[in-house]
Amino acid sequence: MRYELAVFNTDQVNKKRIKFSASDLMRSDEIHQREAFLAQAPVGTPAHMQHDMHRVIGWSRQVGHYIDGEMVRVLGCIEYPETEEDRAVLQDRVARHRERVNINSTEPYRRQLTAKLGFSDGEDLTLIRLESVFAMREGLAAKQYPEFFAMNSAIVDKDGLIDYDELVARTTELAPGVFHDKKRDLVLVAHRFFRRRLSHLNALNTEFLTSFSGVASGHPDLRARIRLDPDLLGDPASTKGLIELEYWRGPKYDDDINNIPNGVAEHKADEQTRLFEGVDRTQVWWKAPETRTVGSTSAEYRTFEVEELIEDPSSGLASEQYGCRYAHAEYSADAAAFTHFDGAIRAYEGAQYLARFEASINRAGKQSDYSKLFRFDGALPVSDWKRLLSDYFRGNNLIPEYLGAPADAGEPRSAAVSTGAKELAKAPLAAFISLVPGSLSDGATLCSEQLQQIGNKNFPFVEVGVGEVATHLNSKRNPDVMAIGFRDDILNLSRFAIGRTRKSAVSFTDELSGLAAAFSKDVESGIVRRAAIPIMWDCEGLVITLTIAGDASLVLSILQQLPALIDPDCMPSEWIESLVALIQREAPMERAPVIWEGVERGVLAIERQGTIEAEFILSDPLKDALKSSGA
Repeated sequence: MRYELAVFNTDQVNKKRIKFSASDLMRSDEIHQREAFLAQAPVGTPAHMQHDMHRVIGWSRQVGHYIDGEMVRVLGCIEYPETEEDRAVLQDRVARHRERVNINSTEPYRRQLTAKLGFSDGEDLTLIRLESVFAMREGLAAKQYPEFFAMNSAIVDKDGLIDYDELVARTTELAPGVFHDKKRDLVLVAHRFFRRRLSHLNALNTEFLTSFSGVASGHPDLRARIRLDPDLLGDPASTKGLIELEYWRGPKYDDDINNIPNGVAEHKADEQTRLFEGVDRTQVWWKAPETRTVGSTSAEYRTFEVEELIEDPSSGLASEQYGCRYAHAEYSADAAAFTHFDGAIRAYEGAQYLARFEASINRAGKQSDYSKLFRFDGALPVSDWKRLLSDYFRGNNLIPEYLGAPADAGEPRSAAVSTGAKELAKAPLAAFISLVPGSLSDGATLCSEQLQQIGNKNFPFVEVGVGEVATHLNSKRNPDVMAIGFRDDILNLSRFAIGRTRKSAVSFTDELSGLAAAFSKDVESGIVRRAAIPIMWDCEGLVITLTIAGDASLVLSILQQLPALIDPDCMPSEWIESLVALIQREAPMERAPVIWEGVERGVLAIERQGTIEAEFILSDPLKDALKSSGA
């Protein structure tokens, strides 16, 4: 496997206007670590291309929480398979993960949901976790709610769309596209074609469904209709929002539809859009204005059609079909508004799609399996139409580009850390908290985690420095492990483990205070100017490593204040906010560079360059081993 480091999240307001607190981010990591340990499962989750559960590209795991004078960043590692063996390991890991997570999240609701649906508890019924815990069976919702699906119903049209006003009058919208019938205490949901790949494995298009609800409720004279999923019914107690941190920009062009030329425009996707979204091209067709008689007056209308052409079959359809998003609208020049707008999926078999792929939209005909998803009738303002159109085609950058939105500047869509990012200016101060399941034995000791090659052998070592810190820690290292001190005014102390005792808080304070006192002397003498000090202890089945790194004087200041700030018997989520406030008070900074060195090991380290003089502390057995190595 090859791996890349990335920033997974922060405690800042993101482009979706969501803010996660540092304590919530930390608590999420604590919970996941425990769950993985109890399930004897690997830490982490599958990594997907653009949140598409059918496009697994690797395995992602958090490595720690990075704190500096600007923000808190959740740093992670994404592993990508390189060989067939890697891919087999990944597929097995993903399959086990999905089965475990689905069982854990659905089983608490199985009995009550099956009872509401009128099934026996032992009856075979597939449960899946999406926006709610849903029971899934072909035609399940359509059979239990014929008034919402049957085309002979008073509130369902010939295309199977339900009148939105009637729907919200009879249910409560818990989340975009998620509707609670309080009478039966069940959840209905928007059709699966509002999901990526038209598949039940993926989340709903909440951008569009939010816009749909806003427009429908904001224009009482507008008749809105939508298609519900006939196969899913859920438990409202299980409903929770699914957050996909994918930024989607909207259209910004002017509202003058009259000046748009007639004819077809085809927009080819760039390599990035093809890779991330699987869209090859988008075809837009504005027909010539036509005059219609409405009542006793004539009115001029323009018809609009747009269809995206995709590269791969849609996983939610059978028989290798290609499901393409399509929209149709009619614009009234007299009303200066759209009087009709609908969206659908055009599904093509292989041979049909090949013919469609080579044709222009105005010559393609209607050789597809057509499923309408939503519809508006009435005066729809152009600005609302643009928002709806753009959100319906979420992920297809060609739509907002066509509508005149400027391209987003700057950052690529990959979250990976570039080589250049690792070579930024020196960070004045940072902290890093990493977690692994486990516990520590009693006592305090330096942990040997790295190897030094001498002659033809590799020897484990601990780094202790060349001053008072080395003297102070001499009794806290394994004498059979080599100790190294580098003379370059940098100290990357090896992980200092403080094991639990009956008086863990007292022991923790004593060890930190003793280390801080020794480190203070090295800072005052000028031996150390930059340092990384990792402290390790355990709490509630997790081993916690806290590294303080940066300018030695600032590291010393934080180290001296840690005993009053951290209770070793409390989880990091309980004290991280206090640590954040302390670091941002000691070294406030904007656009702070990140210390990436050591992150993959769960610590921070100060990068070294060039040839460095070193001191070795060796026991007699180690000296004999060195001689035999040819050094």
